[in-house]
Amino acid sequence: MLYQLKTDGVIRTTDGAHIPATTRNRDWRDYQDWLALGNTPDPAAPDPAPIDYSDTNNLDKTLKALALCVAQVGGLTVPQIRTLFKQKWESLP
Repeated sequence: MLYQLKTDGVIRTTDGAHIPATTRNRDWRDYQDWLALGNTPDPAAPDPAPIDYSDTNNLDKTLKALALCVAQVGGLTVPQIRTLFKQKWESLP
């Protein structure tokens, strides 16, 4: 698919661009035209399950997971960053 639903618009999957739901945005109008042709966007990705980061025993692990994410954050959406963080968190001992 070319688009994935988000709560405040869509993501164009070809380049990861966030397209807000506003008729002033040319990309949003293109998306509406794409829908009118009978196309269907991908469903929204579910938010990852929350992790309790307030546990001080997990503070060191939290900081390590954040450090692993920093280099990869450029150009990612907030849900993608959350997913990346969860992956890094779960990969640590």
